[in-house]
Amino acid sequence: MSSHSFSDITQKDWIRASRKMGLIIDCGFGKGSHIRIEHPQTHAKYTIQHNLHKFINIKIFKKMLEWGFDEEKIWEALK
Repeated sequence: MSSHSFSDITQKDWIRASRKMGLIIDCGFGKGSHIRIEHPQTHAKYTIQHNLHKFINIKIFKKMLEWGFDEEKIWEALK
């Protein structure tokens, strides 16, 4: 993980990566700028806010790992 940075990942990057990994993206619920991603098999849901900080990106990354995605697959999708 040393060659990767959590500092520059945006919400748009997570949307693109989530689509590549086959997750369901819902941008149309509520009034805010948050998006919701959903795992298609388990139906587990997670909300990603618009303005992201390094620690929030780490939390999202860990959630993807919990959902069973491989670390390198996540980084590849974020490219």
